Amino acid sequence: MVKITKLLSDKTRGIQIKSSRDYISLSRKGLSFRQLKEILKYTKLSMKQIGRMISVSERQLARYKDEKILKRDASAHLIQIVELYKKGYDVLENDDNFQIWMNSEIRSLGFQKPIDLLDTPFGIEEVKNILGRLEHGVYS
Repeated sequence: MVKITKLLSDKTRGIQIKSSRDYISLSRKGLSFRQLKEILKYTKLSMKQIGRMISVSERQLARYKDEKILKRDASAHLIQIVELYKKGYDVLENDDNFQIWMNSEIRSLGFQKPIDLLDTPFGIEEVKNILGRLEHGVYS
């Protein structure tokens, strides 16, 4: 499994992530489209799904070059998604289990699929809360 610090670091721009405190600076500088493509591999999300989550059309994303820097809010949102996926992979013990869970209707989410809630920070936080409950053996 790829370490998040490596995934979010960008040697070409001199950005090295050592801890979650570095996310603030990274958000302000913006993720590159190259990093977004690595995030897609890590999360196994499609360009269409990620575009919906960060409010950028798939068509617009298709025009971006690797050096394109994403806006601050989109970058921060993507970092939150990566953090959620890391937690999910850890809690459910592998990426396949987590992918199945993300696309299942979850009772404690009002029978919504967690994947459908990732378009807002509040939705991401709610999914993280459910994962935290699962991690501690609380039925969700």
